[in-house]
Amino acid sequence: MGISPKDEHEKSKVVPMFQSGDYFFHRGIEAYRKNHLHRAIKLFERAVKITNTEPVFHVQLAAVLSEIGEYERSNEILQNVLHEKEGNVDECFFFMANNYAYLGMFEKAERMALRYLETSPNERFSTDAKDLLDLLQFEREEEDWDSLAEDEDELIAEHERAHTMLREGNVEASIPILKKIIAEHPSYWAAHNHLAEALYRLGDDSAFSICEAILEKDEGNLFAIANLALFYQKNGDAKKAEPFIHSLKRVYPLDGDHFVKVAETLCAVGEFKLAYERLKDLGQWELELRPELLFSFGVALYHIGEEKKAISTITKAAKMGSIQAKKLVKKLNAGEVDRSNIFYDIWVE
Repeated sequence: MGISPKDEHEKSKVVPMFQSGDYFFHRGIEAYRKNHLHRAIKLFERAVKITNTEPVFHVQLAAVLSEIGEYERSNEILQNVLHEKEGNVDECFFFMANNYAYLGMFEKAERMALRYLETSPNERFSTDAKDLLDLLQFEREEEDWDSLAEDEDELIAEHERAHTMLREGNVEASIPILKKIIAEHPSYWAAHNHLAEALYRLGDDSAFSICEAILEKDEGNLFAIANLALFYQKNGDAKKAEPFIHSLKRVYPLDGDHFVKVAETLCAVGEFKLAYERLKDLGQWELELRPELLFSFGVALYHIGEEKKAISTITKAAKMGSIQAKKLVKKLNAGEVDRSNIFYDIWVE
C-alpha cells in the first residue's frame, strides 16, 4: 500500500537542460528505480526548487519521503499541494491517509481515506483506500484508540459536557465547568475559546480579551479568530471584524473540526459564496449528519442565487431537526420571509 512515483511526466518547454525541473525530476525517477532513495529526494527537491508550480513534482517528493519514514514532512508537502488546488491532486488525500496510518493517527487516516473515496470513488487508489479503511476498522476493534491517561479522558469528557451545554443554550451552566478546566489545564485553548463564546453570549465584553490573549500565546488559533470575527460582526463593527474574516477566507483546514468551524463562520458573517464552496466540499453524507450545518448550506445556496435548491435543502434540514430551519420554514409557509430574514446563526438560543 506504499506510494510509488509515477513513471512518466512530459513537458514541452524548451529551456537549458540544467535549468529544467523536468531534467531533475526524471533523474529522480531513475534514482528511485535503483532504490537510491536519498539521492532521489535530493533530485526531486531540486526539481521542485526550479519548477515550484508543478504539483506532480511535489507529490513525488512526498512519496519518497514517505518511503524513508518522513511521514510528517510528506504530509506537509501534500497539504500544501491540496491548498494550491492545481491539477488533479485528489490522490493526496490517499497518500496522507497512509502517512497518518503509519504515524498511528488512525482517526485522521480514516478521514483522509474517506475524503479520497468521496472525491475519487473509481480512481487509481480506490481499492487500496478501501483496504486501508478495513485495516483501520480492524485496528479500532483490536486496540484501544483512546490510549489517553485517565485525567485526559476526564478532561475531554468535561469539556464535551460544557460544549454540549453551549450547543443546547445552557450557557451559564457551562461557565463554571470551563473555568475549572482552564484552572487545571491553562493551555487547553478549546476551553478558553468556549468560555469566550459563553461570556459573549451573556453580554460580557471580557470575551474579546480572552480571544486576544489566546492569539498572543497561540498565534493563528482558528477558533479564536472565528470567535472574534463573529463577535465584531454581531456587534455591527464591520471594520474590526474584517481582518479576522480575511484570515478565515485564506485558510483551508484539513482537520475536520477546524474545516467546519471556518465554513459555518463564513456563512454566519455573510461570506456566502465561500461558505457554499467550503460546505459543498464536505459532501452530502457529512452535511446530513448535522442538521444545523445542512441548514447553513441552504442559506449559502439561497444567497448565491440557487433559491430552489436552497428551499429544498432548508426544508430537508427542518425535517431532520434543525431548529433554525424549522423557524424559517414556518415563516416561508406564512409568506413572512424576505432576503434579510434568511441567515445562519452559529448559536441557537
